[in-house]
Amino acid sequence: MTIDSKTVRFIHTAVFASLLPMPVLAQSPPSGERPILEELIVTAQKREQNLQDVPIGVSLLSGRAMAEAQLKNAGELATLIPTLNLQASSGPSTSSFNIRGIGTQTFSPGVDPSVSTMLDGVVMGRSGMAFLDLVDVQRVEVLRGPQGTLYGKNASGGVVHIITKDPTPELSGTVSATAIEEGEYRIDGSVAGPITDTLGYRLTGFGVNDDGYSKNYYNDKKVNDNKAFNVRGKLLWQPTEDLDFMLASDYSKSDCDCTALSVRAILPDPNNPQLQQQLLQQQLPVVPSKHNQDVNNDQRTFTRITSSGYSLTANWDIEGFVLTSISAYRDWENEGIVDFDDSPINPLALTFPGPPKTEQSQFSQEFRLASPPTEWGSYVIGAFYFEQDVDTSNTATAGILEPIVPATTRKSKTSVSSKNAAVFGEVTWNIWQSWRLILGGRYTYDDLSYHTSADKTDGVIFPEPGEARDSLDESDFSPKVAVQWDISDNAMAYASYVRGYKGPAFDTGLFPENARVDPEDPNSPVAGGVVDAETSDSFEIGLKSGWFDNRLIVNMDVYYSKYHDFQAETSLDIGPLGTIVVTNVGAVSTQGVEMDFIALPMENWSISGGIVYTDAQIDDYPNGNCSGGQKARGECPNNYQDLSGGKLPYTPDWKMNLSTDYTLPLEEMPFNLTLGANIRWQDDVLYELSQDPYTKQDAYGIVDLRAIVAGKEEGYRVTAFVKNVFDKNYASLIYANSPALLPNGYIQLVPKYANRMAGIEVRYDF
Repeated sequence: MTIDSKTVRFIHTAVFASLLPMPVLAQSPPSGERPILEELIVTAQKREQNLQDVPIGVSLLSGRAMAEAQLKNAGELATLIPTLNLQASSGPSTSSFNIRGIGTQTFSPGVDPSVSTMLDGVVMGRSGMAFLDLVDVQRVEVLRGPQGTLYGKNASGGVVHIITKDPTPELSGTVSATAIEEGEYRIDGSVAGPITDTLGYRLTGFGVNDDGYSKNYYNDKKVNDNKAFNVRGKLLWQPTEDLDFMLASDYSKSDCDCTALSVRAILPDPNNPQLQQQLLQQQLPVVPSKHNQDVNNDQRTFTRITSSGYSLTANWDIEGFVLTSISAYRDWENEGIVDFDDSPINPLALTFPGPPKTEQSQFSQEFRLASPPTEWGSYVIGAFYFEQDVDTSNTATAGILEPIVPATTRKSKTSVSSKNAAVFGEVTWNIWQSWRLILGGRYTYDDLSYHTSADKTDGVIFPEPGEARDSLDESDFSPKVAVQWDISDNAMAYASYVRGYKGPAFDTGLFPENARVDPEDPNSPVAGGVVDAETSDSFEIGLKSGWFDNRLIVNMDVYYSKYHDFQAETSLDIGPLGTIVVTNVGAVSTQGVEMDFIALPMENWSISGGIVYTDAQIDDYPNGNCSGGQKARGECPNNYQDLSGGKLPYTPDWKMNLSTDYTLPLEEMPFNLTLGANIRWQDDVLYELSQDPYTKQDAYGIVDLRAIVAGKEEGYRVTAFVKNVFDKNYASLIYANSPALLPNGYIQLVPKYANRMAGIEVRYDF
């Protein structure tokens, strides 16, 4: 990568405001003394600890920081946490998180996510369940790298843990309303307090009505809109000082005409010079470009998601030992469709009488025992059980050959059932003075089965009908070894080795018998069947430190991770659109440096930020997939290519951010004024595993500004903000369409805040 002098100067500046975007309030110091930072509490090791004492790479984002930055959905967390990236997709249900270059590269119902998302200690079974509304959130913890010991099989890339606020012993609450350009209106509120001396509650609600920021010229309607609401309730019962029960429930629903993907470019076809002009003419009045966010589509694009969950968490303090039980049930339903050809015509005459639908349900149970700290050390032991059912269905009709050949209708269903049981433990020994040894391990047992069936009417467009089923079981042991050195009261260094594990999977599609990526190569991937478990070996060295009477925190780490049998996708030349199959990549690796910074230079001024360097590459992938553009240009004559040496997608080499707030105390006024800014920059990034250069987003930087008027005695806050002040355009997704639908066409998602947007929020806390 070539870095110009401007970038070098930018990096040098950003190093002094590194990664951990977690502004916190200063503790009130004695008169005349400088402020200090509050203790930063995390539960990364299944017990409450100071962040500075945890020998793991962790990013912490406070609820206040999210509120001030106007983050409304979990997908926006990547704007404040440089090591976290959003893998956008053609809809919310197939988007996912990426940490240190590792994310889910396939969304088959038979494959687990690579980054585990948790809500109040409960794991989410599917990637699409991760994108929760950030309402009444206490904090978000992002655990970087494999977390196979304490968090299990679907944490091979890391963990995103969203922790919401609990009931309070006194009556409290908040209500807020927000208005943003392009017709977006939000309202949220919460109320908490006691019911009796031993019983407390918290109720939270949120709603949004967003008119949309893009236009579909086919019907002259706005798209990329959103109508959603959610409610959440908590009951906390404390019958004794040593025992408490938390019952939590939530329900959410969203209905949007999204995600409407715009055409970025249509490249010339050397074999058919007139084709490009014909396709461009079809798009009018839409003109493809990197700035284009409008569409001209005959097919309505929509997504409907319904989600609910229930959990019961019990904590029993037995003479310093804490026994915890978390029982939880969740379900999730997603239905939606996109206009696959991205045009006002329908080249294959495709219709969807039954749009693709996914229904998921899960049950989980965790028990763990945390010992009190002693002279020799401490430990955590536990057991975990998880079961999940995922059902998908789809009905599609293709009438391209009518009236010569009747229209073909294909109905398909897939059911996947999985069970996962594990025992785990981690022991910390105070081996000598300021040195500690941490040993951990997790034994995991997986049981997985699937059943796929499909039928169709007469015709030739879709693959032949059929049925497939299979089952498997597998076990794994994931160890962890770490050494921690408490250099002083304000500095700690650590080194660790962790083995990660992502369970086996199935390609649940229907394929001809012995179908291979390369029919002439008996060693090439076979369509369908078992996908081996993905394992990883990760090494990390880190330093956590506090300076100047704890007014400055600087954390940094370096890491290297090697992934074996990486689960991803490749393509087969079956049917007019081709077919994507799930397979094992030989190996990928990721290495990098992360630096964290948070400071309070003075009582009214806070600064935080971060910088990360990530080198994530494909080490061995001889039968990689090809993009639609590469196929259209004849660059993949065998329908596959050797991707060894390529870059992992959605992972910029450099990413950084800076957040700052300065409060002006207005002595003669009943309120104070706070001025704040968030600045982020990232290197260019590739969006397709295929290494297609036309799926690259150039480097860009974004500046957000805000001004907050907050009452000194009353709890009101008025925030005026501008997102993307300099109106910097960027795409969060770029991919090449199929040659059968839009030859040499490149599709993109331009998010709302790739445009300058102003808004105002009015909030009252009591």
